Amino acid sequence: MKRPSPYRDRQTLQVAMTPMIDVVFLLLIFFLWTASFQIVEYALPSSVSQPQAVGTEAEKELEVEDFDQIVVRITENGGKYTYVVNDNRSQSVAEVREVLAALASIRSDVPLIIDPDDLVPVGRVIDVYDVSRLLNFQEIQFAVELE
Repeated sequence: MKRPSPYRDRQTLQVAMTPMIDVVFLLLIFFLWTASFQIVEYALPSSVSQPQAVGTEAEKELEVEDFDQIVVRITENGGKYTYVVNDNRSQSVAEVREVLAALASIRSDVPLIIDPDDLVPVGRVIDVYDVSRLLNFQEIQFAVELE
């Protein structure tokens, strides 16, 4: 007696491409629908509020000077940070805020340039940036070295 071969009645395997194409199109639609094509923000996010009142002593000193730009230099010496705002030395961000508030009350449309040293952490730079945004400076720039 001859045994029937399992290979004789075997049919060729056919892959249905239509459901696979449907799945690919559904995935494509899903990823396009959920993708965000927003313009990248070039300004750092911060909350903007009205400038606070400051002492009149700093205002009297700064009114005499005429300035075209404000330069905030941040340096680090032995773990201590020094802020220099147009030749006015400060040891904390609070003092920088007072000086910048006095300058903003005179003119807030001048460019404010933040110039940190290489060893200054980004957090210190962001603190000065946030203070300047809170004081409504319109044009805030970061200093770069030209090669």
